[in-house]
Amino acid sequence: VAKWGGSEELWRNVALKALENDHEVMISVFMHKPLHDKVLEIEESGAKIHKRPFPSYFKEQRFTGRILAEAKLRLGVDQTELDWLKVKSFNPESVLISSGETFDYTISKESFLIRFCLNRKIPYYLISQFNWEHDMDISMEFRHSHKELSQAAAGHFFVSNRNLKNAEMQIASRIEKARIICNPIKLKVNSSMQYPEGKTMKLAFVGRAQTYIKGQDLLLQALSHKDFIDTDYELSLVGGGPDLDHMRNLIDLYGLKDKVKVLGNLEDISNVWRQNQLMVLTSRAEGTSLALLEAMACSRSALVTNVGDSGFWLKEMGFIAESNNVDALRAVLKEAFSESANWKDLGMKCSERLNQKHIWNQEEQIVACLAGETVIDKVGYSSEEYINMFN
Repeated sequence: VAKWGGSEELWRNVALKALENDHEVMISVFMHKPLHDKVLEIEESGAKIHKRPFPSYFKEQRFTGRILAEAKLRLGVDQTELDWLKVKSFNPESVLISSGETFDYTISKESFLIRFCLNRKIPYYLISQFNWEHDMDISMEFRHSHKELSQAAAGHFFVSNRNLKNAEMQIASRIEKARIICNPIKLKVNSSMQYPEGKTMKLAFVGRAQTYIKGQDLLLQALSHKDFIDTDYELSLVGGGPDLDHMRNLIDLYGLKDKVKVLGNLEDISNVWRQNQLMVLTSRAEGTSLALLEAMACSRSALVTNVGDSGFWLKEMGFIAESNNVDALRAVLKEAFSESANWKDLGMKCSERLNQKHIWNQEEQIVACLAGETVIDKVGYSSEEYINMFN
């Protein structure tokens, strides 16, 4: 429901590539006021825009809008064509649905858009940008509905093999048309980026300030341990979000003011890596982090929790905490600090791996699939192909 995030970059690129190839495009977005600049850019490039209401659980909307959304939910009219007349009139030949979470509450087998596609035999494709590492507190009806949603799809794209396997666990079913794809990276691989030398170890955590997902709180608690009191390091927390004040309070609580700084949003990520030596990402769950891949593009290694596909991409070229808890983080921090002399070489290997393994024309493959010019098996990787690629 957020205006924009890393997960929006892929469908944006797909829309722009489709327009470039002379396809008609409509994008459906929540009715933010104003719309994000990148949505307006797609419109200016020739796409039609469909604005749909926010779900009732979205707090950052007018009270009257939330009441109306809740009333529609209770009356069952949220699943009718009421909010989709413009899409119905557009009559798409194929539909691509991108979700921040694999199985969210805004799209299901009962949704009007899905029924519209099935009734008119319009192929629809799903993109999953994220999945939890655990099962969810959901009903059997929810599991069954999303199982049918995935099975009826012409293709289900995941940015993480681990997300796929967890999704299959959550619906107790194989997702036969699943393909592993790559998100676009805005930075080019730069193996020649200068590495900042110096006695003080410089780390940067690049990620949304949302601790219940990104785990900055776990990292700060781990760094507060007596093992690191005399360690010469600086940590920069980069990224905006709702928990900036909470992170500042944690820094005060743990006595880390001299070593940790909160920088918020920074536009020039490459400049972050000109000044820092190691990426840190202690998430509780992930897809495949764009921030991690961008760090690798800038020849920086990383310390991560083993969630999503962070471990797939790093393997022996970084530092991986097997669990997303404080004790596991403390252990891997000690390991990383003790091997800081190797960070530069590990970073060089990271950029080489990214250059070799990343799919740089992913949006072209997806557009070709949506247009019926190629088959689903030609997009991205199967789960087996993906695993073999990293072995």
